[in-house]
Amino acid sequence: MLAGFMAGLLGIGGGFVIVPLLLIILPKIGVESHLATHFSIGTSLACISVTSLSSSFAHHRKNAINWALLKPLVPGLIAGALLGSMLAGILKGPILVLVFVLGALTTAVYLISGHQTKPEQQKTSATIYFFYGQFTGVISALIGIGGGSVLVPFLVYRGEAMVKAVGTAAASGFPIAVVGSLGFAYSGWWQTEAIEYASGYIYWPAFLGIVIFSTLSAPSGAKLAHFISEFHLRVIFAIFLILTSSQIIYSQWLSNL
Repeated sequence: MLAGFMAGLLGIGGGFVIVPLLLIILPKIGVESHLATHFSIGTSLACISVTSLSSSFAHHRKNAINWALLKPLVPGLIAGALLGSMLAGILKGPILVLVFVLGALTTAVYLISGHQTKPEQQKTSATIYFFYGQFTGVISALIGIGGGSVLVPFLVYRGEAMVKAVGTAAASGFPIAVVGSLGFAYSGWWQTEAIEYASGYIYWPAFLGIVIFSTLSAPSGAKLAHFISEFHLRVIFAIFLILTSSQIIYSQWLSNL
């Protein structure tokens, strides 16, 4: 429910909630620790492919999605997500965790800085949106998020209102998640044949347990986003990323000292 609510509120897809949760739980239910990170990210992307639809529909009803921007973004998002999911199958778990944490903290610092977009920054070519979409897809697939944490700051920087940036990012999560989850399923197919209820790096019991409730709560988060000021929405986003990063750092490294 928290993942869905935050997906609707911040356009993040819910990965920053799902991945840390699964990193803690999966090793306790028999998933080997060296596979836990890949399973957490792959399963998160599969969940986001469903949650993003619910969140996007709620934002669309509020006219908070810039569909014109999605035209150049989506091809880049798909290409990037495919590349990212393939790279994730090669990289080791700790490296993926490090990328996840650095991305979250960098985004948080930018949002708290209160950067104000200058008028001339609002004009951006379709080519730039395509390549930034590609970058967003790679990072999102690598760390199992819907792309909002990467895309929202960029859209705000280019002059989009915070709430509309959130709505557009929520819609962008769907192509990232679908392509990324398929990539994780393929790249982990042979490594996880012995694990029950798994297709590659997607663990279906976790998927079902999460999407049933995240889909129900996403519209509530999207509704609240339209009643919060842009400043407070930025601060909430930043605090959430910092807390999530802190939890990951603790669970992955500090707790083992």
